[in-house]
Amino acid sequence: MTSNATVSTGRSPTALRVLPDPAENEEVLRYLSASRLKCWSGCRRQFYYRYVARIETPTAPALFLGQAVHELLRLYNWRRWKGESHDADQLRNELESWWTHEAPTANVAWKKPEDEGKARDQAWSLVETYLEQQPEAPNGKPEGVEVQVDCELGSGIPPLIGIIDLVRAPGVIIDYKTAARSPDPTMAAHQHLTQLCCYALLFREATGRKESGFELHHLVKTKQPKMAIHCLDPMTSTQEAQLFFLIDDYLDGIASERWLPSPGQHCAWCDYSDRCRKESGIS
Repeated sequence: MTSNATVSTGRSPTALRVLPDPAENEEVLRYLSASRLKCWSGCRRQFYYRYVARIETPTAPALFLGQAVHELLRLYNWRRWKGESHDADQLRNELESWWTHEAPTANVAWKKPEDEGKARDQAWSLVETYLEQQPEAPNGKPEGVEVQVDCELGSGIPPLIGIIDLVRAPGVIIDYKTAARSPDPTMAAHQHLTQLCCYALLFREATGRKESGFELHHLVKTKQPKMAIHCLDPMTSTQEAQLFFLIDDYLDGIASERWLPSPGQHCAWCDYSDRCRKESGIS
């Protein structure tokens, strides 16, 4: 059997371009972040739409709900850090205030008008569940809350920046997730590895010490909300090397404009799936 895979078409790569040539890529090369690296590793075409072409899409209801939960937990932990009161009634009022302020401009794709009220109630149910099931003492003081950190990675590499949800003594990095169902611990660790490794680099840069581990706090949106905690070991040297290989691929791919799609089941929930299929010649 012979293959024609290496036969030249006689046309240059620019003549075969599907996507337009971006005027500049300065913004995506200005800094690195866990979300950018994760998007790049998932699908370069999606990365192009989101970060290069900057095509705006409606906010998914699940994403908006997750943002509300993150904001309430940020306020709760910030008050714990400052030693201020943080009762449930106060948090509930702040949810209403945040929702009223953010929802009108968030362009949330609610399927039905009544879905917004249900989502707001569900967000509060998840926060209540956290308050009831959190593994740390309510009066305990965190090491850090919503810490924004940047890290220099070496000559020729953009700085890494990120915001860590919570740091609990002694150096445990905690990240909040909302989920429709209880995640498998091994799969959760695999899916969020890039993000956690970025946090490890940021923590080490900011404190001069190694993190003692990670905790993924999943708030699960079941009929009776529940909390699932997955504890993970500190970043290994192998995981750190893997992250830097990803960064190399990211920088090289952007410079070469490798906006290739990565077709798979994830296309079913991609905001750009219709556009991607059209530009790939699939009707």
